[in-house]
Amino acid sequence: MEPPGSQSDLIAAFEEGRVEGIVLAAPRIDTHISHVFLTADRVYKLKRSVQLPFLDFTTVELRHKACLAELDANRPLAPAMYLGAEPIVAIGDGLYRIGGPGQPLDWVVVMRRFAQEDQFDELARAGRLTPQLIDQTADVIAAAHAAAKPVLTAGHVADYRGIIHELHATEDHGAHQLDLEPGDPAVFDRLDAELAHIDPLIEARRRAGKVHRAHSDLHLRNICLFEGRPTPFDAMEFDAHMATKDRLYDLAFLLMDLVRIGHLPEANRLMNRYWDTSGEEETAFRVLPFFMALRAAVRFAVGIEEGKLEDAAVYRALALKLLAPARPRAVCVGGLSGVGKTTIARAIAARLPGPAGARLLRTDVLRKLTLGQAPEAPAGVPGLYSSAARASVYEIMFTHSREALASGISTVLDATFQSAIMRLEASAQAGGQVIGIWLDAPLDVRLARIAARKGDASDADAEVAKAQEDPAELGAGWQRVDASGTVDETIDNALAVLD
Repeated sequence: MEPPGSQSDLIAAFEEGRVEGIVLAAPRIDTHISHVFLTADRVYKLKRSVQLPFLDFTTVELRHKACLAELDANRPLAPAMYLGAEPIVAIGDGLYRIGGPGQPLDWVVVMRRFAQEDQFDELARAGRLTPQLIDQTADVIAAAHAAAKPVLTAGHVADYRGIIHELHATEDHGAHQLDLEPGDPAVFDRLDAELAHIDPLIEARRRAGKVHRAHSDLHLRNICLFEGRPTPFDAMEFDAHMATKDRLYDLAFLLMDLVRIGHLPEANRLMNRYWDTSGEEETAFRVLPFFMALRAAVRFAVGIEEGKLEDAAVYRALALKLLAPARPRAVCVGGLSGVGKTTIARAIAARLPGPAGARLLRTDVLRKLTLGQAPEAPAGVPGLYSSAARASVYEIMFTHSREALASGISTVLDATFQSAIMRLEASAQAGGQVIGIWLDAPLDVRLARIAARKGDASDADAEVAKAQEDPAELGAGWQRVDASGTVDETIDNALAVLD
């Protein structure tokens, strides 16, 4: 029999119904730092009495501090989910209560429970990660990053180099424990070499305020649909320094996770939405492959240490792929309003070289962002579509494209491109190595598609579509593609041009 009040007895009390008002609705979940108890509508997280290389939870006071740190780390992103830290107190005869007067025997973080099928890894498996949900998730992450206080004393190049070397040591230790020969150090060598190349940009981003305390464990299993909203939870709480890195290192975990499971369209959409709404510069794409590869390398090294060799091999291959040089491509997708440019542009963007596909640049989105509006906001500014305004937004798009291409990521430019001058200027992107795709569809098809739009950045209506004229000659580098059929047929037609 366990001593009364010991952590072992508290665990048994939860499971035996000796905690007042607690009726478990599912088996206990054990993580490396917590015991998790689930009732019908609540979650109680009891910190394990353990000491690990990166944390010490061996006393009640230390576990209390850890509970408070978990609240501090998670409430900015999930205020309605994290209810508080409560003591466990004895009430006699081997019974216990959560909260109230008495000597705390231990502490628990109390959370509202969500359905497991609403975790993002489950949503991905079920095909429920909708475009709207991806956009909302990117917006939630971008807003959290914007609200965070910059930290100038962390996120140095030396911090990332330290992670690389620690991961190498972890992989070597894991291999030794499994009686395996140490693995090929190619992943860690490549990470070191890439970090040396981007050293100045990493430091420039730190000085520019891009480093702050972040979630730092932002993978699919740590985001859920809660009260109809994407909600990151279970942020890293035990090491503030480890959790204080470049904001793109935070985003990189989720992007890497989506790429790993083959959800490239979702990864591409998330990446582009984040860039559109966060104000990140196109030059930041230079560091994204490194951050994503470093996240994959973390999972690789941990996989070896835990003996999950098949999983480790997947992460190792992904890290090397992310670090492999790939020549970026530039594609322009033009056509009259309602022809389906954005649908086809998104499909192309997810397939082109880049850490999570290509940078998608839409005049409809850039037009709103230059005014400080959300992409889906209706036009309400006079002169937004004047000749001068059109020329300006095209030049902004071309500038972004040049910067993105120079940073190693492919670009897809989505605009009507009705003007021969704009088509000619578009062809000058990427040293003239540009493929122009002009989508064709009859007016009745275009009008039907415009009528079916919901929550899109385009302001073009039926009257605009009726007034547009198809150019007789497209110019060099442009090819017409039939877009009158289904989405899949049009995608196949467009991809055939790229091959």
